[in-house]
Amino acid sequence: MTYIAHASAIFGGPLPDDLIPHIAAHAREAELQVEESATAMTVTVPLARVAMERNAARLNVQVDAIDAVSLQNIRDYLLHILDHVAPGLSGEWQGDFLRNRAPLNFATASVRRVWRVAPRFLRIELDCADTKRLDEGRGMHFSLLLPPEGRAPVWPRLDDNGRTVMPSGADQLHRAVYTFVDLDPGKGRFSFDVFEHEGGRTTTWARSVQGGEVVGITGPGSGDFPPGQDLLIAGDETALPAIRRILERSAADRRGRVVLEVGTEEDICDLHHPAGMEVTWRLRSRNETLWDVLATAPLPGGADSYVWIAAEKELVRKAKARFRDTLGVGPKGGYFAYYWEA
Repeated sequence: MTYIAHASAIFGGPLPDDLIPHIAAHAREAELQVEESATAMTVTVPLARVAMERNAARLNVQVDAIDAVSLQNIRDYLLHILDHVAPGLSGEWQGDFLRNRAPLNFATASVRRVWRVAPRFLRIELDCADTKRLDEGRGMHFSLLLPPEGRAPVWPRLDDNGRTVMPSGADQLHRAVYTFVDLDPGKGRFSFDVFEHEGGRTTTWARSVQGGEVVGITGPGSGDFPPGQDLLIAGDETALPAIRRILERSAADRRGRVVLEVGTEEDICDLHHPAGMEVTWRLRSRNETLWDVLATAPLPGGADSYVWIAAEKELVRKAKARFRDTLGVGPKGGYFAYYWEA
């Protein structure tokens, strides 16, 4: 892979003895590729790489990426981790990044229309001049940014060091991650589905929003389409939009099993999927759960297999422990993400 965007920094300040192992642990928890020694480490993600080396008084950081957007994303991620593991570190950045402007992955969009597509799902279509960039980017998710009710929006900015700064206090934005349903770069619009749950900020907004209202968008984000020929896919309603899009983008000869947990029979919907993929619905109204299946589900057959699971945090924790620790699914063989927490 050729990296064309670069940045570097030297961080000073008290360095914790376990700085490198602590950062490496966070990266591994995010299932990133890590190479580590006592005083240095390299983290490789699909579009970028971070190399770090420490001595008694400073931490040297080098970041390389395939483009400016990827450089911004990986720097924001790194600085977020450093804030957590070593608060108080200070450093000046040099390199190919922008300052004092809107983030490269940010866009505004306006609501075009809202309509119901299922008993508990609303579909929202947005007009967005950056749809082409969103369509060409890696990842099937984006972040929806909603300003506080009754206030003019204040959007994210890059600071003097090129770091994304989100508005705070009375201007704090509500941020929620959603999956693209359809992107139409030619018309400059895209759509996404909102799962309705009472009391949710986005649910309240989606039910009352008027055409033309402006929102913020960042992305595309994490959650690339899974590789593999033989798949095990599992999730609840919150993962249904992502699962639908995975199936629609799958090759006709793909094989495997899809397990979905929903509330009642009314929540079952038609899914376009390869003939070789079996879809099973679990209904909570019948006391059927996703874990009942995942607790004993075998790995997908074949050498080119993949496990994809997204649901409530505790269920995903148990599933990850079983498939990673017990069945030996490595980081390149599975994706485990919690979309909400009970």
